[in-house]
Amino acid sequence: MQAALDRYLREKKYPYSIIRDDKFEESKKVLEGKARELRKEGRGKRPNAAKPLTLQEEEMLWQEGKLGNSSPQILTNTMWWLLTQHFGLRGRQEHHTMSVEDFSFGEDDNGHEYITFHESPTKTRQGGLHITRRQQLPKMFATGGERCPVALFREYINHRPHEIRYEGPFYLTPLPKKTQHDIVWYKRVKLGVNSIAKIMKLVIANTSLEDSGKKLTNHSARKTLVKKLRASNVERSSIMNVTGHRNEQSLNDYDEGNEVEQRHISNLISNANAGQCRQIETMSSPQQMPTQSFNYPHWASSITSSSSSQSGPSNQFYNCNVVFNMNQVTSPKGQKRPFRRILESDSDSQE
Repeated sequence: MQAALDRYLREKKYPYSIIRDDKFEESKKVLEGKARELRKEGRGKRPNAAKPLTLQEEEMLWQEGKLGNSSPQILTNTMWWLLTQHFGLRGRQEHHTMSVEDFSFGEDDNGHEYITFHESPTKTRQGGLHITRRQQLPKMFATGGERCPVALFREYINHRPHEIRYEGPFYLTPLPKKTQHDIVWYKRVKLGVNSIAKIMKLVIANTSLEDSGKKLTNHSARKTLVKKLRASNVERSSIMNVTGHRNEQSLNDYDEGNEVEQRHISNLISNANAGQCRQIETMSSPQQMPTQSFNYPHWASSITSSSSSQSGPSNQFYNCNVVFNMNQVTSPKGQKRPFRRILESDSDSQE
């Protein structure tokens, strides 16, 4: 919140920073103290961050026609979703400021068609004389089929008014009650920033996600992108090329952890004592050895034959790791008995 206010004040040419300047040192202490008090009262414990979509949830949106090209509004929503995913755009402002001229078509050496995005100044890269550009310009490649992002992009461009088909603001206000037979689907009016901010809400409307209790906002699309790439073990540097982050640590805000890995860790903790051997029946005699079912090596055949013939209650072990320590024991060599010499007597007398 502080960063957002500070950024807003900078845009309005305010000469001081409420985060860095000493003039706001006391206000920062007051804010910190208030935050501590609210935390003690139990406020702020429940996370309020937007959640990403799973692959199944995204597929459901396509299957139910919430994403596609069946109407002007749905095609607009689909453009917003695809451009966020492929170019790592933020959910509202970056969509609102971009224009048709920011995109260009091309082909790679193998003839695969793609669209390149040349971004306008953003929160991360604000332009000026010392502009920091992305290391690689993000590209959106054609995939074929009904969900081909390049084909849907072309369709969106072709439904724009002829006078501004290849120029002007990218998002235009949809015309109501248009069909596939109509050529023009959009007014010559730029879509408002508040309308763009509600696109995710429109996408999940009348679906199971609407009442799921899962917080889904425009930011969920960008989080879904990072989650997809992380799940596919894409390098963080490559993810940054798509999202446009300059600092690798910034990706930590998008990483909620791998749920599969978290479940595995939880299961390990829950079964921490299950690996200990549990004897089912109590031996009748403390001296009696339990009869166990093992595949003994050949050298132990004589031992197993004698032990298996013993009668008595059987003892079973579960979740045990049985380790045989095979230390070769050498019997100690027999100690030499001291040699005693018997000397013959020189005396002739016999006792």
